[in-house]
Formats: sequence, structure tokens, C-alpha cells
Amino acid sequence: MAEALRVAFDPHCELHTVLEDGTRLLMRSLRPADEEAVAEAFRHLSPDAIYFRFWSRFREVNPRLIEQICSPDQKDHAGWVILHESRTDIPCVAGASLWRMKDEPEVAEVSFTVADEFQERGLGTLLLAVLWEHAAALGIQKLVGHVLRENIVMRAWWSALGATEVSGQRHYVTTLLLDETLLESTSAGDRLRQKLAWVRTCMNEGAPPDTRA
Repeated sequence: MAEALRVAFDPHCELHTVLEDGTRLLMRSLRPADEEAVAEAFRHLSPDAIYFRFWSRFREVNPRLIEQICSPDQKDHAGWVILHESRTDIPCVAGASLWRMKDEPEVAEVSFTVADEFQERGLGTLLLAVLWEHAAALGIQKLVGHVLRENIVMRAWWSALGATEVSGQRHYVTTLLLDETLLESTSAGDRLRQKLAWVRTCMNEGAPPDTRA
């Protein structure tokens, strides 16, 4: 990929950031010990958020799926979570995972979840940036997302980044090449470039705790 020299990616690095309102957040890899917190975070999601994430409406996520999400092997499966640094009543603010496709090892499927009260605050972009760098370190060249037709916000976000879209029966398959030069010159593309640079700085030098998300 035509990008600047890439620094070594550390999947165990902890990244600290601060939202515009001063909310301090911690982003790190998911761990098996996070299972209960992740389950509780899913319970806090609105019905629409659950539907857009799982394409079905239910109250409880299968424990086996939560176990899989929280058990990344850092090779074919990676997962990251964003935690609130001071409020214990918020189990998880946001999270994202990638799963390498067995028949196409240079492609990974990705998924994102952001708590309702933290949506539209740049956390999806932050998670995409760290997944991008993690995936590239694993030799992955494309990220693929499956987005329901009615999930207009997610489809618009992928499109603004320059992802391609192929129509399916109920959903669209979006594909984003991990080549920074192909990102669109849009506000979404510019924000992702900024976050990619920030993640690389964190991995190379460490980032100050007041870095704004």
C-alpha cells in the first residue's frame, strides 16, 4: 500500500483520548475478562442499535458470541474496546472487531458498536483507525462491512470514506482498501487520516492523555 513508513503495531498498547466535553476515554484490545462488561453494554443498546448491529431484535446477545468477540487471537481476529475512565456505570462506550476471511486471507470483515449516547462523537472513526493499523500489521489489505439497507448513516459514512458498495438482498457489502491515498477528500476522510496519524504516533512515541478525539 502506498503510505508513509509504518511503525510497529502493538496490540497491547493502551490509548488515551479526551472528547470535546472533557470525557476521558481508554481504548485497548478486548480481553476474556471483558465478557460481562460487553454483555452489559449490549443490554444498554437501543432496539434500533441492536437491530443494525445484529440484523435481528432481541434482548440478550448469545453468550457464545460474546465469548468469541472477547477472545481475539491477534492474528485472524482482533477486537478493540473504548472504556470510560471514570464512570463505572457505563460498561463499554464502543467496540469494534475484525475477522480475517478464511478463503481470502488479505480481507477481513469488520463490525462496530457505539453506545447510543456516544454516537456521532467520532468514536467509530477512532475505532476504524486502530483496526486499519492493526489489520495492515497482519497483512490484511481490505476491510469489508455488511450494512443493512435501512442503516443510512453507516452507508453514508462508508461512502464518504471512499468504500465501494455492492447490493445484496437485505444489505450492502462495503469494501474499503487500506490505502490512505484512496481515501476521499471529505470531512470523514480527513478525520480518518488524522486518527490514523494519531494511532501511529501513539504506537511510536506514546500520545499525551489530553489528545482530543
